[in-house]
Amino acid sequence: MRKRTAAQIPTNEPPRFYWELWRDRTQPYIPYFWEELVSQAMIFFLFLALVGGLALLWPADLAPRANVLVTPTGIKPEWYFLGLFQLIKLIPEVAGLVLVGIVAVLLVLLPFIDRSPERNPRYKPVTTTIALVIIVGLIVLTIWGAVSA
Repeated sequence: MRKRTAAQIPTNEPPRFYWELWRDRTQPYIPYFWEELVSQAMIFFLFLALVGGLALLWPADLAPRANVLVTPTGIKPEWYFLGLFQLIKLIPEVAGLVLVGIVAVLLVLLPFIDRSPERNPRYKPVTTTIALVIIVGLIVLTIWGAVSA
């Protein structure tokens, strides 16, 4: 008679891992990765074939090419870009882009500029003033860009 190992002795304890429910003990590894990779690859290629077939049956109607040098009248960006759009309308483009870059770098460096251990904004006047000026300026430019034509 064969002697049972510890893995083969039935117990009332639940399995610790989900793969212990179906794992063949004679197999030296768990084939999860390759099974999952093949199944996901099959799903991907079936989806690709479906979308490609639909694209072949009903091709997209292409509009005439847009002229990148002419901006249509009355165009506005989404609300989160309105402030930057208004800033570029007020000052030259290169200066506006440089200014936005400087403000972004300043916001990243702001925690490193004021190294005091105090957490209350009332006791950090430099940091609080810079942050409030940037926030109020962006809000004003956004509202201005929304109401302007």
